[in-house]
Amino acid sequence: MTRALIVLGLCLSFATAPSARADVIRVSSGDSIAEALENAPPGSIIEVEPGVYHEALTVDTPGITLRGIVRGNQRPVLDGRNRLNDGVIASGSPFTMSGFAVRHYKGNGVSAQGIDGVTFTDLEIDDTGLYGVYPVQSRNVVVTNCTVTRISDAGIYVGESENALVAGNEVHHNVAGIEIENTNDAEVRDNLAFANTAGILVFVLPGKVLKEARRNRVHRNWVVRNNHENFGDPVSIVGGLPPGIGILVMGADETTVERNRVKDNPSIGIGLIRLGEAEAARDPEQEPFAERNRIRGNYFSGNGLDPDPAIVAGYGGGGDFAWDGTGRDNCVDLPDSAATAGVPLRPCAIPGGARLEEPFGRGLASGSEPARVPPARRVAASAAATVDLDAVDAVVRIRAMRFEPKHLTIHVGESVAWTNEDAVVHTVTSGRGTVPADGPLASPFMMRGATYSHVFREPGRYEYLCLPHLDQKSMREATVTVLPPGPS
Repeated sequence: MTRALIVLGLCLSFATAPSARADVIRVSSGDSIAEALENAPPGSIIEVEPGVYHEALTVDTPGITLRGIVRGNQRPVLDGRNRLNDGVIASGSPFTMSGFAVRHYKGNGVSAQGIDGVTFTDLEIDDTGLYGVYPVQSRNVVVTNCTVTRISDAGIYVGESENALVAGNEVHHNVAGIEIENTNDAEVRDNLAFANTAGILVFVLPGKVLKEARRNRVHRNWVVRNNHENFGDPVSIVGGLPPGIGILVMGADETTVERNRVKDNPSIGIGLIRLGEAEAARDPEQEPFAERNRIRGNYFSGNGLDPDPAIVAGYGGGGDFAWDGTGRDNCVDLPDSAATAGVPLRPCAIPGGARLEEPFGRGLASGSEPARVPPARRVAASAAATVDLDAVDAVVRIRAMRFEPKHLTIHVGESVAWTNEDAVVHTVTSGRGTVPADGPLASPFMMRGATYSHVFREPGRYEYLCLPHLDQKSMREATVTVLPPGPS
């Protein structure tokens, strides 16, 4: 083909190509989302007004964006009334869903099957059966800024997939908070997992098409007080987990677990084990041992103090870290104060004497707890104590992932209240840059609607941050400047 013909062909292709502008379809409260999906051409954006929709949605058209319109605390709600099976099942590539609440389904909340390019973000999932967010056999998966609660298997589950990001989510009161199962190249970071039976799992299980879990990284997560009773199916592997586990790697290879805050998990902070013999026998092709895994640079506090009897029987007690003694080329770096259970595991070699990456800018590689670490905080499902906003001198609203106002000036003796208007959890914590300090600002984890107040009694400049969102500049380097008392 001559160069002239090539140029002509390119010009014709551009001239005849469809417009890149996507169709936008608006669904009002009382209308049918399913009907809009059925009539939507590929590449459409379907915007849904706040309201309650009792529907089960199927998305098999390529390139659909299902966008909930959020106005303050109002957003569209998919409610299965405990009658419908799945909230959303998507199979068209790519697919994006955001801005919805999904509740009361019998099977799963939102799922994706066989998709290349699936994004679930800013979703509130509650009481949707086995799984909350459930992408399987997919590629290029993103799950961010979701809140998932009361799920009987895994709140966020990524299974038999390749290349996944699970970041900035809040998972609590589930059996498993986050589960990465038979998946390669997943990154799990900056999540808050608390009050689950187990916080974060990286598993290889039998009977799957993809029979490996490799090169996964779990880092910069808060995994705190996972102590919920197991209400899962006792026949399933996850349903048999003993309560009180922070992070558990089972049968996976080349997993890196680093820079996590692992605190107050009653049985085990971090565990490394093989797939059980009985489960492995069900799938002879499955390699059951966890190998070439690295556990390093994590901060531990208060783990293993009330271990489940199954943990005591298997490992002799609870602790910050436990290994079952199987698998090759695993290693762990622990603080000198860490309590271990099971079989001792060799430390990780650091080539050339290089330092490990430090958690949140703090020097934890040496094994000792750094100075000025925030004191242990009690994490609960309930909000912080109610504060009368009319009774304080200034109010900072936490919304759209920012402090408003970010910089505030008051006088000695005046009070400031912070109120969380976001769907994700926040804290108000003294610190400089990305380095937290132990006061004077030290809120508990603040759910939506929670408030926290402080009276400033000394002049000065007080900088603060949000612990779960240190990576976002809008959630750090906020200040309160306190001036001396003015003339009376």
